[in-house]
Amino acid sequence: MEIDPVEILRKKGLKVTPQRLAVLKLLSKGGHYSGEQIFEELKKNEPSISLSTVYNALEALESAGIINSFEANGITWYEMRRNPHVNVICEDKNEIIDVDINIDEIVQQLKNKGINVINLSVVAYADCSKIENK
Repeated sequence: MEIDPVEILRKKGLKVTPQRLAVLKLLSKGGHYSGEQIFEELKKNEPSISLSTVYNALEALESAGIINSFEANGITWYEMRRNPHVNVICEDKNEIIDVDINIDEIVQQLKNKGINVINLSVVAYADCSKIENK
């Protein structure tokens, strides 16, 4: 996914900072990262960065709707915002995979109850041993 992080931040009205740019560039590579994993990765190129700075950047990016987070096994995971999908926690492989789904029926049922869905996060815990290697 090719993104222009500066343009994304400006469109959302966020100040362009080196920390926010670094977090966006990392997450735009794809995958799921905990705050600590992001911190460790960014620290390789910017040793003076602090964990609280990383979390402040993550909070700003999530509040602006640029990234998503979800909880799994007591850890908050971060990813670039994309089409609705299920985050599948493969307990046997110790990995998280994305599975695209059509959530229209879920959103409609919630809407029928007067609930306006802003963001939907679905997490499934699974045995993925029968999935063929990608």
